[in-house]
Amino acid sequence: MHALFHLLLPFSALFAQDSATDADAEWIRAHAAPVRIEHDPNDMFEDLAFLRDVLKDKRIVQLGENTHGVRDYNLAKARLVRFLHQELGFGVLAFESAFYQCFDADRTAATAPARATLFGCAFGVWHTTGVEPLFEYLRETRATERPLRLAGIDVQPIGGNKADRPAFLADVVSAIDAEYAPVVLALDESFLAAYAQGSRERRVFFRSEEGARMLAAYDELVAFLTEHDGAHAHVGIARRTAASMAAYIRQQTAPSTREYVELRDLGMADNLSYLLDELYPNEKVLVWGHNFHVRHDNVAIPPAEDVFPDVAARTMGSWARERYGAQVYTVGVYAYAGSAMNNGGVVFPIEPAPADSLEAWLHGANAPAVFVDLGAVPAGHRLARPITARYNAETPLVMTLADQYDAILFVDRVGPREMLR
Repeated sequence: MHALFHLLLPFSALFAQDSATDADAEWIRAHAAPVRIEHDPNDMFEDLAFLRDVLKDKRIVQLGENTHGVRDYNLAKARLVRFLHQELGFGVLAFESAFYQCFDADRTAATAPARATLFGCAFGVWHTTGVEPLFEYLRETRATERPLRLAGIDVQPIGGNKADRPAFLADVVSAIDAEYAPVVLALDESFLAAYAQGSRERRVFFRSEEGARMLAAYDELVAFLTEHDGAHAHVGIARRTAASMAAYIRQQTAPSTREYVELRDLGMADNLSYLLDELYPNEKVLVWGHNFHVRHDNVAIPPAEDVFPDVAARTMGSWARERYGAQVYTVGVYAYAGSAMNNGGVVFPIEPAPADSLEAWLHGANAPAVFVDLGAVPAGHRLARPITARYNAETPLVMTLADQYDAILFVDRVGPREMLR
């Protein structure tokens, strides 16, 4: 009998594993909430009603995406923004885009064409047909008692709409020190000239003695504006603009990939804190960016050797979580299969996800799109243990989901973004 017990043990263990697998799949089918992606003019958001309780105590909701090139992500996130603004009072939409340019675009959002505001603020990866209606909505809200404000948190000054930035900085400074204003004007004009040279040339410049003097000058400007806080209506904007340029120069001259990534993301976290603590202290804020930036503990994820960044770097979401704790609610966005467009404009296939991945498990929900609140996942469930989830829709990374996100928005089949020209 003793020998028979040992002979049968592997079969009984396998049976128990199969039973657990079936139970995990059944939980997903029962608890993954089906959601719609496309906005409807008569949308009553019935499918999102459960989020009223989930998010009632949250001040920051971060909406990620595992690649920038998916049309369905843009549509789903834009619909979530509308819901969160209309139903839960989120009043600021902060893009992973240039801090000053988004501020400048926000100033004219009530009267400018929606596409001009979109192009003026958001990075080019979001100049799409899926995002433009959201900016039309943003413009419409400016005529209401509850406008949706626009902001940027990135230190990278990518895109247009920055030619008047030197004059803006000089104007703020001139209200405090008229003699210092032309120095600031020349400083920022010199930065824009160096930036316009192209990525390789600007890095050479920033690593030169002249680049070091420019960095010191921006640090001096930050200190000056900090000392004279309140002397002008836009001192805070000018200070964060100067601090962003200092962070950008430090990023471009970083001695390692890890520091290169972390300097940018720390700058984004500091810009987000400025929005929350100073510019909009009474508002709830939505963050729109990549999964990579919004994750809570990116350093815990073993990096993939063949993709950038190939190091475990700390990202913005970790600082946000550290500073604001349970006020933060972060949504990772993933897909099972379809196609996407890379940052170079090339469409590539998203192959069906491998078995036992996050995407394969949620594919089992048998719905076009689902939302899973990770706080409701039972202990021991497959989604509560380390699992692979794809970075940029291609490369599997191993993570414990609840350590990185509060929820997953999953779209089963997706297509590439459609660019505006």
